[in-house]
Amino acid sequence: MRTLLSTLLIISFIGRAWADLDTLREDANAAATAGETDTAIALFREVLAEAPDDGAAHFRLGSLIMDNDGDLDEAAIHLESAAALQFQSVRVAYRLSRVYARTGRESDALSQLEMMADGGFGFPNLVEGNDDYESISDEPRYAAALATFRGARFPCIADERHHAFDFWIGEWNVTQNGQVAGSNSIQPILGHCVIFEQWTSATGGEGKSFNYYDPGYDHWRQIWIGDGGTFIEFTGKARDGGIFYTAETVDPASGDATQHKFEFTQNGDGSVRQFWATSTNDGETWATIWDGRYERQAD
Repeated sequence: MRTLLSTLLIISFIGRAWADLDTLREDANAAATAGETDTAIALFREVLAEAPDDGAAHFRLGSLIMDNDGDLDEAAIHLESAAALQFQSVRVAYRLSRVYARTGRESDALSQLEMMADGGFGFPNLVEGNDDYESISDEPRYAAALATFRGARFPCIADERHHAFDFWIGEWNVTQNGQVAGSNSIQPILGHCVIFEQWTSATGGEGKSFNYYDPGYDHWRQIWIGDGGTFIEFTGKARDGGIFYTAETVDPASGDATQHKFEFTQNGDGSVRQFWATSTNDGETWATIWDGRYERQAD
């Protein structure tokens, strides 16, 4: 009986201790959120006195010291402890890279940036132009890490396959058979993941298309919608310096199918040819319905 009572007392004490520690953590986090920095730092120190293996507390304490003109060597110790405890390694590496750069540990700072790059860090805006990195901003390792961050944030910019249609980007006057047909504005949007077309015909009609490279299928797609009720989805390949689309549409009234060839090729003078042909007999014969020439508008 005496042993059982002792065990129950120990369990009760441990339970109260953990409850008190949880309350202490909550109070520390609340103080940090409220901007009560000195109080938060003191409370996190108490948390670590009771739980030195609390990686989150080490991270929060190191960050608070760092952000409030505290002792950067102490901040580094807590952040290194968080890293050793495997707490959110990329976030910790970001903090450590800044502390090391500030305190003249350039090689260590660059190593942390490389760890961030390996970990998929995708926030180049938090690094580029940050005064903390001024001492290493000319280093090739810094530039390489920053390029990797940009690639993680904007993968379409980094991947050359998404640039095969860049020759169509610009402001264009469009003619067919020497006659003015309209104007077109072609711009990259969404981090260069989409080549966006805004067409206006000489008669006032409008249409828009989204063109994008689909890496899963290794082909290009265009989704075209015109204000006259035309909807076409093309798929195609980038080859020979151009984009070559095909599509099939079905007449909703008759059910008849039409095949489409829709091709964009570059001319030697910088203009672009847009060629469109259709077939209603499963590709046995083709009829040209559009052969347009794009010439860049004057600046």
